[in-house]
Amino acid sequence: VPDAAERAMLREEFISRMYQRFLDGEDGDFDYSQVDENPDLDNLDIVSQDAEERYFDEEEPSDAPQLE
Repeated sequence: VPDAAERAMLREEFISRMYQRFLDGEDGDFDYSQVDENPDLDNLDIVSQDAEERYFDEEEPSDAPQLE
C-alpha cells in the first residue's frame, strides 16, 4: 500500500500524463474540432501578429531613401 507521499507523486504523474495526452489530441472522448474551429477561442495577440507578418511578407522590398 503506497503511503501519502507516494500517492501524491503517483497522482501528479497521472495528471501530467493525462494533460499531455489531451494536448497531443489523443483523448478519443473529446471533440477537438469544437475548439480548433472556434474563432472565439483564438489568442488575439497571435492572430494580430500573424496578420501583421502576412502584411509585411506581401510588401515588395525596396531601397531605403538616402538621408542627407
